[in-house]
Amino acid sequence: MLTAIRDDDPVLFFEPKALYQEACEVPDEAYTIPFGEAAMPREGDDVTVVAFGQMVGKAAAAIDSLEESGISCDLIDPRTTSPLDEETILESVQATGRLVVVDESPPRCGLTADIAALAASKAFHSLKAPVMQVCAPHSPVPFSPELEAAYLPSVEKIAAAIKETRA
Repeated sequence: MLTAIRDDDPVLFFEPKALYQEACEVPDEAYTIPFGEAAMPREGDDVTVVAFGQMVGKAAAAIDSLEESGISCDLIDPRTTSPLDEETILESVQATGRLVVVDESPPRCGLTADIAALAASKAFHSLKAPVMQVCAPHSPVPFSPELEAAYLPSVEKIAAAIKETRA
């Protein structure tokens, strides 16, 4: 948020309220995260997984669950969507040849479609499998907490998509 406040241009800052329940280590002193610079919390050789917001944790859990079966993945958290760190994503896709994009938004006009198009247009010849989108269905978000949980991508859905790119 500090980067957004200090920027001279208008900035839209979004944060998923579901992450308010998460705990992690943070530095004691003030710090900033540069726009357009992705984080890579996991590194692997088989599949590139790009995830946003609360889906980063679910993707990490899915990747961890697949390690026993010998599947290792790059996990990329873009942290900003515009500018998007295309270079990190494309370098990883070119190295692994496979891409799974995870977001809680529906598939149309969303980040998963945008990143799938990026890979198709700039790394097509590196792809060994179709790009997989793991996202919410193309429908309104249900009101019921139980239905909302079924609506959002799960660790199991992410792991299944990763396995499918390897088939």
